[in-house]
Amino acid sequence: MASYDREVTTPFLLRLFYKNGSFHRPDEFASRSLPPSLSLYTWPSSTLTELAEQVAAEDPSLLPSPSVGTRLAFRLIYPDARNAAATAGAHHAPTQPRFMVKDLGSVVLGGDGASAALLAAANGAEGDDGDTEMTGAAALATAESATKDKTLGEFKFVVGDYVSCAILPPLADGSVAPAITARNDRPTGPRGPAAGHPPHNNRRDAGFAGRPGRDRERRRSGFGDGGFPEGEWRRGDRATW
Repeated sequence: MASYDREVTTPFLLRLFYKNGSFHRPDEFASRSLPPSLSLYTWPSSTLTELAEQVAAEDPSLLPSPSVGTRLAFRLIYPDARNAAATAGAHHAPTQPRFMVKDLGSVVLGGDGASAALLAAANGAEGDDGDTEMTGAAALATAESATKDKTLGEFKFVVGDYVSCAILPPLADGSVAPAITARNDRPTGPRGPAAGHPPHNNRRDAGFAGRPGRDRERRRSGFGDGGFPEGEWRRGDRATW
């Protein structure tokens, strides 16, 4: 990945939407009245940890006091450009834009101490024989620790995309809220499209903001409930900044 000298590279303006307790639903970004947001100047080399620090510095009132142990979960929000192109090509009446999502990871405020405590608790839950396999909660905690230092560029972020941030305060017993808590926006019911809606199998190959085909490799087969992609998948061709 290319390196960026922040002394000579101009930052871009990122619109970060925030919500306490969970992520926003993707359809909320199709409304003319968008959710509350912060405007942050950042770089392609910025990590999730740096984004979390920017959120805390930009508006401390968004966080509980004290903020130690608060989890900030991040999600990428981007327009489904291919669906829009298909609708326009079919000469349909204008419809609301569709947005797709990609979970990026999360950061626990309070430095490595809070993260270490979370990992230790997860390891303890797996067993006490000293030879614990990294599965379940322990594996999840390790994965979260790895993603917090990934950059926007590594996540295939493109200028014009949104970032959604779920603010998860510590639980009543003082423990760190699990990242899955933020994902209460998924519809219930059997898998598959809702009645009267086409299958959610469109790919974003048409690109966005003058970048054709940048998502050609980004999505794999398999979607979660509601047609939102899940799991590990690559987001498009390498972006040029």
